[in-house]
Amino acid sequence: MTHMESYELLFRGASVGLLLFLAIRFAMMGLRGAVDRAGFLCCVVAAFHALGAHEAPSLGPQWLDATFYYLGNFFGFAFWLLALALFSDRARLCVLTVIPFAVIAVTGFFPELYFICQIVTVGLMLHIMVLALQDFDGDLVQFRRSFRVVLATLVPIFVITSIAGEVLVDGYAPAFQIIEWVKYFGSSLLFSLWLTRMERGLLSTPDAETAPRPRDVPVADRLDLDKLNDAVASGACFEPGLTIGALAHQLDMPEHRLRRLINRGLGYRNFAAFVNDHRIEEAKRRLADPGQAREQIIAHAFALGYNSLAPFNRAFRERTGQSPTAWRTAQLDQGHVPAE
Repeated sequence: MTHMESYELLFRGASVGLLLFLAIRFAMMGLRGAVDRAGFLCCVVAAFHALGAHEAPSLGPQWLDATFYYLGNFFGFAFWLLALALFSDRARLCVLTVIPFAVIAVTGFFPELYFICQIVTVGLMLHIMVLALQDFDGDLVQFRRSFRVVLATLVPIFVITSIAGEVLVDGYAPAFQIIEWVKYFGSSLLFSLWLTRMERGLLSTPDAETAPRPRDVPVADRLDLDKLNDAVASGACFEPGLTIGALAHQLDMPEHRLRRLINRGLGYRNFAAFVNDHRIEEAKRRLADPGQAREQIIAHAFALGYNSLAPFNRAFRERTGQSPTAWRTAQLDQGHVPAE
């Protein structure tokens, strides 16, 4: 065994060990939330990817290497699922989610179609970058905001350097493979360090029907929290295009402090969810009021700060399971009397 092969085996074994440790760590968390389930899957598939790399020395029978290689093709897909679960609090699996899985599953059996699998994987990595940067300003969890930046930076670097190595130089050259394994080990190590610092609350995906869970805030923050609640009660959330920066300006409060108040004091992880919850609660009150029964739905949407009917309908359905029209009809048929 040459020195290059020894180094490669060292980094490869260390990467697999770290990934299996992370998978066990996710499993010990109970696999109850979307993030811990996706994280467990991602770590296991990444380990298969490391074990089944074509350029790596054989680990046993040919059928075993082929199995590891085939399962490892799903690493990009598993990582994409983890990003969806981490950055989209209300993400749900749908038909579109299955499409990349099906493409990878089919093309994985045909070596001549492997380039299709690579194209799909690159597309998923680009979408991860979009997810990481999307709604960055509205994310109220500071640690998750930091991870968005790291992810949006590392993903393009890893993808571009890997593709460039395969296209521009001999992808199987020993020096290139050492660099790839160092990158693989480094990313596994960084992810394991991130996981040890991550708050447990990040590993649960809140259900649309579950109310936010506020935590105790220091005495020094209670006056600011009261100030925030007063502003919300006076209709601050109904301003069209409201951003957390604009609300912080209204309250004459540093933006980072407002983020912490909404996150820790009110239990929200996303500013859009905070705003929509208050808007929809007011919408429910208005729609249940017989005195406003003739008011058009779109008029309520505009009055509550929405720029069009579609986002209002979507937010309303997420929280009630019904369209605004159906909900109003049901409430008025029951003779509902709105609270003062």
